[in-house]
Amino acid sequence: MKISLFVQTNCVHFKGEKPCVYKRVCDRCPQFKPFGPKLLIIKCRAQGDVLRTTPLLTGLKRVYPDAFITWVVDEETVALLGDIPLIDRVAPLNVETVLALQAQRFDAVYSLDKDPGLTALANLVTAPQKYGFGLNEHGNLTAFTPAAATALRLGVDDHLKFRVNTKTYQEMLFEAVEVEYQTDDYVFVLKEAHRRKAQAFFARNRIPKGRLNVGLNTGAGAKFTTKQWPAGHFLKLIPRLRKDLGANVFLLGGPREKALNARLAREAKVKVLDTGTDNSLLEFAGFLSLMDVVVCADTLAMHLALAQKKKTVVLFGPTCSAEIELYGRGRKLFAGPDCAPCYKQTCPDPVCMTAITPDQVLEAVREVAAS
Repeated sequence: MKISLFVQTNCVHFKGEKPCVYKRVCDRCPQFKPFGPKLLIIKCRAQGDVLRTTPLLTGLKRVYPDAFITWVVDEETVALLGDIPLIDRVAPLNVETVLALQAQRFDAVYSLDKDPGLTALANLVTAPQKYGFGLNEHGNLTAFTPAAATALRLGVDDHLKFRVNTKTYQEMLFEAVEVEYQTDDYVFVLKEAHRRKAQAFFARNRIPKGRLNVGLNTGAGAKFTTKQWPAGHFLKLIPRLRKDLGANVFLLGGPREKALNARLAREAKVKVLDTGTDNSLLEFAGFLSLMDVVVCADTLAMHLALAQKKKTVVLFGPTCSAEIELYGRGRKLFAGPDCAPCYKQTCPDPVCMTAITPDQVLEAVREVAAS
């Protein structure tokens, strides 16, 4: 019997080293689908920034409905993008991926990080159209097109970034890559399996139904300790949420918040539910999915809450509140001292955060919960 050696290597389902998802040979396969425009997104750094870049997927699909989209991202962030159907290939940033990208040809590259290595990668990839940022002959950041010049300037002009700009990150992103922005929302998929730990926690603790579930993400991340709201403020807020709003109050955070959340649970003097600080990234998202309102600083938790269309109260200090798009689902609280925003990672007197009072947060929670 003669065996056909014919294979359709230009099919989006082709795997090469194993059968495709349809488990068919290529001869006269009814599932054959050729590649449409091949688009490459390079956005690796900061998980929250990766999430708030996902609206671009919707915009690109409006322009290129049949596009095959590859997204390069840091390995620890792959889980956030892995189940999004608008992405055809999620490529973890490693040596194998860098080599594979240089062997391919794309129709357009969207280079959205400003790191030298990543902008150099955008330079090296073959594509007739490149948007966003590259690396010039001096080893410095440059804009591929004039449309990205404003985004580049924001990084070096504090007055423009802190005092003049009123555009959100998403508006600036779409402008930089020359795609029309239609208030496109986050794109994020959380599977039911990643909610199970949170659901089991609710069942085990017999969480009363019919009450407002308020999640307090107590941390500020490792980079900007200046985003941290004081523990004493949380201790004043928690009993007010319980008594004034009748809310179930949950403590949320990661390993860095272990000691803080244990202290809050111990000293709160009312029932508060510590969801643990050893959850995986998607299990953490699962807890957020069960909240009615999330209180947080400008952190990954904020982006995960917004990506799941949760109502949010966001506490801003050293970072620019204007750049955050809440999609009408929350409130921004900013005390507005002259020194803020500053983007300083440490500060001996972070008045921008301490000046946001528990009363202000309580009223903001009340307001967004009723909206």
